[in-house]
Amino acid sequence: MHRKIGIAVLVLILVHYFITPDFKGLSLTSGLNQLAAMFGEYAFYGFVVLLIFSLVKIIPRTKIEIPYHIWRITHRFIGVLFILVAFHQMFIKRPYDGTALLASYLNIFALIGIGSYIYTQLLPWLRTRSYEVFDVNRHEGATIISARPTGRPLKAKPGQFGFFRVNKSGLREPHPFTIAGIDDDGVVRFAIKALGDYTKALREGIAVGDSVTLEGGYGHFNHRRGGKKQIWLAGGIGITPFLAMASRLKGDEGQDIHLVYCVRDRSEAIGLETFETQAGKLQNFSFVLHDSAKDGRLDAEKIVAASAFDPGEADLWFCGPPPLRAAIEKGLKALGKTPRRVEFEQFQFR
Repeated sequence: MHRKIGIAVLVLILVHYFITPDFKGLSLTSGLNQLAAMFGEYAFYGFVVLLIFSLVKIIPRTKIEIPYHIWRITHRFIGVLFILVAFHQMFIKRPYDGTALLASYLNIFALIGIGSYIYTQLLPWLRTRSYEVFDVNRHEGATIISARPTGRPLKAKPGQFGFFRVNKSGLREPHPFTIAGIDDDGVVRFAIKALGDYTKALREGIAVGDSVTLEGGYGHFNHRRGGKKQIWLAGGIGITPFLAMASRLKGDEGQDIHLVYCVRDRSEAIGLETFETQAGKLQNFSFVLHDSAKDGRLDAEKIVAASAFDPGEADLWFCGPPPLRAAIEKGLKALGKTPRRVEFEQFQFR
């Protein structure tokens, strides 16, 4: 939704620029009117550049990808441009005076926008916590990192994600990862698969004793918002939110949960002990591991056959590759087993 709004804003800005209204209306002073016009023009060029920069990951006809950390820094300047736009609409020549209802409406929303921008810039500082790594397990399927707080613990719910940054050379850039586990004493665990340059460097470079900075938790992927019957479907490293949620189940949630964990090979699976222990002692939680190397490709029919209840009467909670979700949704619909609702997060930031 955020991305779609950004595209709509870009289109409207272009319309406003090429179809410039010629208001012979009211303005506070000619000096402020000229300044507002100048700010509006600067904001136009800035918005066009930054919004295109946000929408385009790879430079056309090249293999040059815009680095995430550069995009992240430039994206923050959109709030500054919004302030210029707010000044522009407040003091540009217009066909109504400053006491008109429309003026009040626009000014109030401009102030809400400026306040929201300031809040989002301060929020990371308010949610940032210092941690120290005390265990690193380089599992075949992921690097399991455990850290304890050195001060106030992170406030996060099972299923949420946080920004993770190691305070050492080459690993200082913050990246978002789902929290694989959080204990009452603040100890957190991350299960991070080496899929890109940063995660590969993290797997090789992180060590016990390293200082890390965490920010979070963010997101609304939490089963307590769901229905009484839920099927959890995890693909590969998408198991992390379910690992955090399953470890905190007590059996009194009033929800029946069936977890399907799909991996390419059993050796890549993580958290099996937690799932097996919980399934053994809780009546409302069941679990099945789908080993694609042995069991073949996971499809809707296999999910229906293995589920403890009818998927058509349950919510589907998904985390994993989008093509897997699309295939399962399509297959369940074809079988007449369309879930009551499908819950997932689009875990992308541009």
